[in-house]
Amino acid sequence: MLKNRRIRLSLVLKISSIIFVAFALVLGNEIRLGVNRYKKNTIESDAASTVRLIDSFSKEYINLNTIKTHDLSSSEFEQIYDVALGGNYQLIKSLVSPDGKILNLSREVDDTTTLCMLLTQFKGNKDWPVYINLESIGQENIEKLEEYFVENDNSKNATLSVVFEEPINPSQNEYNHIKISSVKIDNDEVITCDVKGKVEKLSGRLSFYSSLYKEIYFSNNTQSLSHGNYSHSVTDNSKTVVIDYRNAIKGIQQQIQKHFDEYTKAENIFASTAYADYYLLKPYRYHGKTYSSVMVKMIDWNHYNFLYHDNLYDTPGATTEKLSEKDQIKQSITGYFIVTQEYDHLFASSMQQFMLDNSSTYFLALILIACICLAVAYWIIKPVHRLETTAKHIARKEFDYPIDVSRRDELGDLSRSIDTMSKELEKTINNLYKEVEKVKQLENLRQEFVSNFTHEIKTPLGVINGFSELVELEQDEQKRNEYIQIIQNETKKINELVLAMLEYSKLESRNIVLKQEEVDLLEIVDETLDSFMYLIQKKKIKLNLNLDSVIIQGDRFRLEMVIDNLLSNALRYTQEGKTIHVTLNNERFSVENEGSHIPEEDLAKVWLTFHKVDRARNEEGTGLGLAICKAVLDLHRLKYGVENTERGVLFYFELHRSGE
Repeated sequence: MLKNRRIRLSLVLKISSIIFVAFALVLGNEIRLGVNRYKKNTIESDAASTVRLIDSFSKEYINLNTIKTHDLSSSEFEQIYDVALGGNYQLIKSLVSPDGKILNLSREVDDTTTLCMLLTQFKGNKDWPVYINLESIGQENIEKLEEYFVENDNSKNATLSVVFEEPINPSQNEYNHIKISSVKIDNDEVITCDVKGKVEKLSGRLSFYSSLYKEIYFSNNTQSLSHGNYSHSVTDNSKTVVIDYRNAIKGIQQQIQKHFDEYTKAENIFASTAYADYYLLKPYRYHGKTYSSVMVKMIDWNHYNFLYHDNLYDTPGATTEKLSEKDQIKQSITGYFIVTQEYDHLFASSMQQFMLDNSSTYFLALILIACICLAVAYWIIKPVHRLETTAKHIARKEFDYPIDVSRRDELGDLSRSIDTMSKELEKTINNLYKEVEKVKQLENLRQEFVSNFTHEIKTPLGVINGFSELVELEQDEQKRNEYIQIIQNETKKINELVLAMLEYSKLESRNIVLKQEEVDLLEIVDETLDSFMYLIQKKKIKLNLNLDSVIIQGDRFRLEMVIDNLLSNALRYTQEGKTIHVTLNNERFSVENEGSHIPEEDLAKVWLTFHKVDRARNEEGTGLGLAICKAVLDLHRLKYGVENTERGVLFYFELHRSGE
């Protein structure tokens, strides 16, 4: 009863799980859409902040062009472009010409490669931050120094040997006009340059390193630093932090080159101010990170006014073709200013924030879904339970138990099918009773057959009768035991003979019907060998097995008889310590024993009833084993045979039916 309850519970869980998965897919899609909304909100919020930074640049640009037109290479434009982002070094800015050429791609940092150190002594100050220009050591040494910083997280103390090209103003803490002869970090001499002149040493702790492509904050950086366009606030970290912008810059280059035409045709304005219209470009992924860009079209309003005047008045030399306002703006564009922001784990952070904001809602939703799933499952299982009760009554032959066939769904169809099955089963059982009567009649015929067979066992019966009399008369206890043993052996022979003859008679009459099914011969061989393992070990016989799994159509019970007889004969005729070779493959099954050869004239007779090649050497067996094998193999239409080999005698049957 407990087992049945577990089964019903399992079915409830399965149905509930299926329904739950369906709900979960819908809920998961809703979560996906929600996370995408959070991603979009994050990007748009950051883009709005970027617009506020760029708008000051747009104002400066309009003021610059109020008096006269300035191209993108002018010193006036470069001056406002250099400080366009107000010192936000995390953003990457791009300046693109109207024809798509990238004029500038950089961050809001100085173009120089700078190392900040906290000098031990600087004009009476301790741990004073100074900024050292590293351009003099060359690009190769800069890359070598960066590699050292990245690979050695615990770098703390550094000593720079420098040669000053001009006196340093005591009020400054910037070393720009110097040549560096060597850089020594934590007793490792990393860089050595051939520089002549008076050498001085600057010693202290490393704070941070900055170049166009990379920023490195060292583990001993414990204070906020500001210098020019730099503004850093770094907490005490246990290891060096490396921020690499190389992939970001490469990705922006590829994106601008690939999608520049799309950018120039952008019409959906993200934000509009008194100074410019701003466009939020489609985000993209590069090397596992997400990038979002804001673009502003820089317009020469002097040129636009000129085109507008041409359109408005028919002035001498004016263009004959009237331009739309859109075309006027397009022809007045002097370039594009694109600002890009990098997101390291945008989806994960959006997912985390979304789940935090909506955790209670989705938790309640999951509980509600689970309750609905269990309710629906129970609603389905309840009629199934009724059908189970009906099946139990049918199993007890209570065919008149009522079945509800009123439902008009699949369960109703099942109920009607069970009702039909019950009626048919009742008819079948009645027919079986009739068949039992026929079997009883056949049993009478079998008994008659046994009585006719008794003349075949006169010899063992005579032996038993004679030795029984001797047992009564013999006084010697040892001889009496010998006579009793002989009587027992003859009795065993009679029993085996009767059983074998009955089976052979049924096979020979061909009145039986083989039960055809898929049979794994390897399984039969393994089971038969296991049953003979005691005799094999007793006679110290070795086995050489070459067996493959082979599936054929046949009567399993009778094929077991064949394999059992062939292996039994091999054991009987194999001397102690010899080897039996058993082979099974897709072509044939064979058993070869290392024993005496069968005389050639007897090879064809071994399949006959009561035929024994050497009765003096083999008193065991009924003489019907191979005859039964022959009858079974003939019924299966399988070829078989026996032959003498160099090692002994080989019995086999092929697995392809004759005629195939």
